[in-house]
Amino acid sequence: MRIAHIANMYGPKSGGLRTTVDALASQYEILGHQVLTVVPGKRYQAVRHGNWTQITVPGVVVPFSGGYRMILRRSLVRSELARFNPDVLELSDRTTLLKIARWARDRGIQTSFFAHERLDGVINAFAPNLPWQSKLIKYWNSKTLNSVDCVVATTDFAAHEFRELLENDSNSENRLVKVPLGVDLLRFQSIVITDPNEDNYEGSQYVLACTRFSKEKDPEFLLDIARELKSANLNCRLVLAGDGPLRAGLELQAATEQLPIEFLGFVSDKAKLANLMAYASCFLAVGPIETFGLAALESLACGTYVLCRDSSAISEVISPTCGSALARDAKLWSREIKSVLDMDPVQVSSQARLRAEEFSWDKCASNMLKIHARAA
Repeated sequence: MRIAHIANMYGPKSGGLRTTVDALASQYEILGHQVLTVVPGKRYQAVRHGNWTQITVPGVVVPFSGGYRMILRRSLVRSELARFNPDVLELSDRTTLLKIARWARDRGIQTSFFAHERLDGVINAFAPNLPWQSKLIKYWNSKTLNSVDCVVATTDFAAHEFRELLENDSNSENRLVKVPLGVDLLRFQSIVITDPNEDNYEGSQYVLACTRFSKEKDPEFLLDIARELKSANLNCRLVLAGDGPLRAGLELQAATEQLPIEFLGFVSDKAKLANLMAYASCFLAVGPIETFGLAALESLACGTYVLCRDSSAISEVISPTCGSALARDAKLWSREIKSVLDMDPVQVSSQARLRAEEFSWDKCASNMLKIHARAA
């Protein structure tokens, strides 16, 4: 099978989206399929990994996004797709590339859209007072749904805004499909081999958050939690991995208040990230609208307890033995962190790892291939 995947907002610091695109492409290639991925960047580039070719086409920087890029010249994408001649097209964008899906469908190419975010959540975060908000959300979700053959949602939370549009559709089971993402269980483990030249966090008591410092992720809440930890004289600091447009302001505020926070910036080294996760007392996923939460799942694979917002899809990923879903209440999170610190770390690690082992990229790819084969 010839599988193409196109995406916007893919870059060195794009976290879950980049991980998903690359992991699926790698799995497809291992299984013997021809794969093409097209993503935005500074300039045109083509890189080949066996039967997987990644094309980078010039994209413009999205203002106030921290460097994310978006493809405006759809003709470049169409040219690459026409040259590759895919059997199926996967789409990780509902903005400038949505027309490509319709172009592909007109040519008999099966199209699937990955719902990486909830549109209502994004609009509520950036433009809560936008006029006719509900009508706009319904219109754009309908436009997305009608542009593709299938919407792929990673959780029930991600599926919700499309499910209500398909209430009277007899073919809804094929048009909206739930496919959980995966985790690299070899890279993310509870037993970590440390590099003597790297910072070693073993024996240091801290809680970890890996997030993008952007409004929709609510990183300000992490400072609220740090204030509560400081007020409670809890000997535990926050270690924050990530970058984004709000980072400088948060660092200044934390320094001014002398909060127990260490900012690491974006951690590109996956081995170092796994090390951080494995030695953390627990992982904080404070984002209110996460549609899956790959970093939280990676932390579970490292044997680390996860605290998440009860409004996000991460509550579907954790289990009661290895995670808690909480309201946005810093005192509550501080108390829960203290409870986790008092738990048996061996038992927690075992339960977290068992939960993570229910997810894998080969299982995710297998489910996607079933969708493609059924559509074909």
